[in-house]
Amino acid sequence: MSDNDSIKPSGESAEEKEIKEIVKELENAGNEDNPEWDGTEGELVSDDDAEEYEIPETGYKISYVLTQEEMYQCLYHSNMFKTKGLRAVIQSILLGIAAVIFFVIYFTTKSQYNHYNLIFGIISLATIVMIWIVPNMYLKSMSKIMADGKTVEAEIYPTHIDIGRDDGKWSIELDGKSQIQEFDNIIMIFTDHDRSFAIPERVIEPDVYNEIRAILLSGTDPE
Repeated sequence: MSDNDSIKPSGESAEEKEIKEIVKELENAGNEDNPEWDGTEGELVSDDDAEEYEIPETGYKISYVLTQEEMYQCLYHSNMFKTKGLRAVIQSILLGIAAVIFFVIYFTTKSQYNHYNLIFGIISLATIVMIWIVPNMYLKSMSKIMADGKTVEAEIYPTHIDIGRDDGKWSIELDGKSQIQEFDNIIMIFTDHDRSFAIPERVIEPDVYNEIRAILLSGTDPE
């Protein structure tokens, strides 16, 4: 047998083993950075149709009839009359002082024009009566007419309130532009379009009262 036909070693050389180990390490490193793909397709898209796919809001529906007393309180707090409360008290005091002065002058002096003091004193007292009596009588009359037994229907959502239905339906956006007042167990909202909406606390279930009140307060501006 010639030298060229001599038997080659059956094992791998050290260089071949080292090359295979390097290749194996490189393959393992590639698999760690790029996990196995499962075949799904995906891409980044802009949210152009966000409103179309919004999750529907959950609302709280109420239905009630305002009593005459509740209607009176709503009218009273609707700024129909500017002279009321503290302002009415101050004006009444000033007019009372003026009336006393006019009467004192009338009874203590003698003049051909003294009768004017008597007239002005009477006018001052009459104005005090008008401040307290006339508005009250008018509001009571209006509340009796407006409390006609009509049912108010509304749905309260986190972002708005839908009031009424069909052609008479209108909404209040709870975006902080409307004002809110709380008085005599009534929550009243005044919009920037000169409209108002009153909710008696009695029509809201105790279990959800705090949640509904929080929604209304967070979406309005306290007056």
